[in-house]
Amino acid sequence: MSWLSMTWAQARLNQTVLLRQRGMAFSVLFLPLFLAFVYTSGPTIEGGVNGVPGTVYAAVGAMAVVFPFSYMTIATGIVVRREERVYKRLRGSALPTSAIFAGDILHATLVGAVQAALILGYAIAAVKAPVPANIPLMLLAFVLGAAVFAALAIGTAGLIPNYEVAQLVALPVLFLSLFGSGMIVPLTSLPDWGQRIAEALPLTPVVSMLRTGFLGRDFSVDSAPEVGFLESFQVSAAGLAIALLWVGVGLLSTRQYFRWEPRRA
Repeated sequence: MSWLSMTWAQARLNQTVLLRQRGMAFSVLFLPLFLAFVYTSGPTIEGGVNGVPGTVYAAVGAMAVVFPFSYMTIATGIVVRREERVYKRLRGSALPTSAIFAGDILHATLVGAVQAALILGYAIAAVKAPVPANIPLMLLAFVLGAAVFAALAIGTAGLIPNYEVAQLVALPVLFLSLFGSGMIVPLTSLPDWGQRIAEALPLTPVVSMLRTGFLGRDFSVDSAPEVGFLESFQVSAAGLAIALLWVGVGLLSTRQYFRWEPRRA
C-alpha cells in the first residue's frame, strides 16, 4: 500500500469521524456558507470600499471563512481519535506518522476548497464580482491559509482535553480570526495599536492576499491602488511572512504539546 493510498485512507477516516458528530458536521459543512451569505447580504457592506463595491469586497473576503472551520475540523478530529484510542492503534500499524497528519490536512483542505469554490461562484454570479485578476496568488493564499490553520490545529490539539472542550476552543479562534481580519468590523475603525495587532493575526494576511489576488488592488494602502500581476506578489510579501511565522508557531507547538495517548490515560 503506497503512502498516497494510506493518506487517502486517513482522509476518509476523518470524514467518517466528522459525519458521526452530526452537530459538528453541520457546523463545519454548512455554517461557513451561511456566514458568507449573511456577511455579503448585511447592511455593514453597503457602499464601496476603496473604489470597490461593498458586496464584492465582502464576498471575496468571505472565502477565508473556511479556514477557521478547517481549524475546527482538524483539532476536533484529532481530539476524538486520540481519546477513543484510534491514534494509539494507528501508531501500532504500518501507517507512517506523516500519512496520519497528511490525511488530516487533506480532508480539511478538500472540504474548505469545495466551500471556497461555492462562495467564489456566489460572488461572481450573485454579487457580480469581476473575473479574478491573479489566480496563482489566490491559490497561494488558499494553500497558505490551509497550512496556517492546520498547523495551529495540530499544535493546539494536545492542550484540548476532550471533544466538548474542542468546540469551545474553536469558537474563540473563529470569532477572533473574523474580527481581526476586518470581516466583522473594518480595520480602519480600530485605533492604530488595534490595527497593528489585527494585522499580525493568522487570518488577516490570508484575507488581504485573497482580495489582492481577486481584485488586483493593494489594500495595505488607504487608496488601494491597482497593481499588476507581479506587483501583487510583491505587495503580499509581508503578509506571506506573517502567515509563515504562524505556521512555524503551529509546528513548534505540535512538537511541544501533541499527544498520541488519551489525556485521561
